[in-house]
Amino acid sequence: MSPEEYVSFDDLQISKVKNLIDEFEEELIHMSGQCMDIGCGPGDVTKNILLPALDPNAVILEGTDVSKNMIEFAKKTYGNEKRLKFEVLDIQTKSLPEKYISGFDHIFSFHALHWCYNIQQALENIYCMLRPGGSILLLIVATHDIFEVMKIMAQDFRFAEYIQDVKKYISPFNDSAEPRKKLRKLLKNIGFEVHHCSLRETTYSSKNSNHFLSSIISIYPFLDKMPHDRKEEFKKEFTREFEERKITYKTIQNNQEQTFVLDLYKILIVNAQKKYNNIA
Repeated sequence: MSPEEYVSFDDLQISKVKNLIDEFEEELIHMSGQCMDIGCGPGDVTKNILLPALDPNAVILEGTDVSKNMIEFAKKTYGNEKRLKFEVLDIQTKSLPEKYISGFDHIFSFHALHWCYNIQQALENIYCMLRPGGSILLLIVATHDIFEVMKIMAQDFRFAEYIQDVKKYISPFNDSAEPRKKLRKLLKNIGFEVHHCSLRETTYSSKNSNHFLSSIISIYPFLDKMPHDRKEEFKKEFTREFEERKITYKTIQNNQEQTFVLDLYKILIVNAQKKYNNIA
């Protein structure tokens, strides 16, 4: 999926980020200095939602993403904003660029870290990038039906040879009996002072799941290795398995009956800080 298509399909992410921004509005408006948005994708949420929520007088916000295509799109689309810049970064890297170490006052990540199979490395890197006293605000998908569907797809003889390590495509908290406790312990062991860590059940309604599934399926790199027919077969089977798990309901809108798909899942919200006496 192109960055342009991704932007047109990311209404789910936008609505959840807006809710989080509203919740932490009083804290965000006082955040200044060097900031980073990890997993910024095409940059629309970074530019249109996060940046306006921060201190308008003293912020440089850097959006980072593992996808070169997304970053190129973000630079092209939002490059004229003086307070914004975009760079390619794999937050799971074991060789964090020196320029990032202790370089940021505040770090954000929304709907991205659940794709980090090495979540400890990702969080350690975030800690290293923070200056003493710096803070983080994270939204991580903990459990979702797409992760259960991926487990099934990885066992299907038609697709198994292409999905070598299914853990890369499942949230590190999906199979945890206590996701909140697991994340909180991980953060504290790294050195964070945790101010808020909650596990929340949330919902999303849409007329159909095609747009959402298209945005998810498009990021799976193993699809590039599949012949065209097998790839289409994967998409069809993935969609079927996913929709079997969904709840549908009918409602009246504009005097017409509409059918909606209800998506239930859980997210983790974190607000934490690097202690002043800890230096990376």
